[in-house]
Amino acid sequence: MRFALITEGVSENRIIKHILEKYFKELQPYFRQIQPQIVNNKQETIGGWNEVLKYCEREDDLTEIFINSDYLVIQIDTDQSQTKPFNISHTKVNNKPKTIEELYIDVVQKLKGLIKPAILEQYGNRIFFAICIHTIECWLLPLYFTNNHKSDTRNCLSSLNNELRRLNIHTISLKDKNNPNSIRTYETILRNWQRKQDIINSAQHNLSFKKFIDSINFI
Repeated sequence: MRFALITEGVSENRIIKHILEKYFKELQPYFRQIQPQIVNNKQETIGGWNEVLKYCEREDDLTEIFINSDYLVIQIDTDQSQTKPFNISHTKVNNKPKTIEELYIDVVQKLKGLIKPAILEQYGNRIFFAICIHTIECWLLPLYFTNNHKSDTRNCLSSLNNELRRLNIHTISLKDKNNPNSIRTYETILRNWQRKQDIINSAQHNLSFKKFIDSINFI
């Protein structure tokens, strides 16, 4: 089982990879980080949501991925989706907020719209979307909260840091999520997901997380 990963950055790669490792533990998955390039936990090329969008348009590179990989996971946050050239609003025409379901669908359609139809036709059933509303840290909240905060979709890193601070765990830097202390904290957090059922339990509290887990059940 070989996964290719396109993520916004190192921290997102770390979380997605851990989820897949534990979810498919018995199948011993192998990973290739495609975008951004990561060497020894350090990002070697430009990351971010805009680079994820750009890579979706690269027909030859996407085709090459499936020569050496069985599946492709594309991860993107929605916190900046209203920014050009993402251009996915958080609100409807009547200025009412979109539901998580509506925003999720719009972002998936955006990404699929960037991928050439020939790629989707041939490999679409092997491409999985990890749409994080609004950031991937929102997926971590059920590990530390038992109240309504476990389903939050806004200010998730700040909420997570508040709880980490209460537990005397080093917080994750808002400016540099990949400094040594932050990396150790992510590793501490992710140790809470050791079994497939642990991941399924957490995903029940976050719709976008659950949609990702539901999608990989088809593998």
